[in-house]
Amino acid sequence: MNEEFDTRSEYYRQQLEHLLRKCPDILTPAKAARWSPLGKNRIYELLKSGELRSFKYQGGYIISRADLIDYLAEHCEDSSGSRFKAGGSDD
Repeated sequence: MNEEFDTRSEYYRQQLEHLLRKCPDILTPAKAARWSPLGKNRIYELLKSGELRSFKYQGGYIISRADLIDYLAEHCEDSSGSRFKAGGSDD
């Protein structure tokens, strides 16, 4: 990890912003699943629980790219190891 970042979350956020730079600003759950390592069912679970910020629009969910990046940066190294890891190897 680079020393210029105060926290791992900031480091991951910067990496994710770079990786998702071509991602649309507004996403449906299906598109959020395509642009992230999370499956569509997991996206819907997070939306229903409120863990992933979203807005209701015409009966469906919309997610901003910034909110998706925030969620991924905060949860990319879950202690259970069941989520995902951002970045490469530390070797």
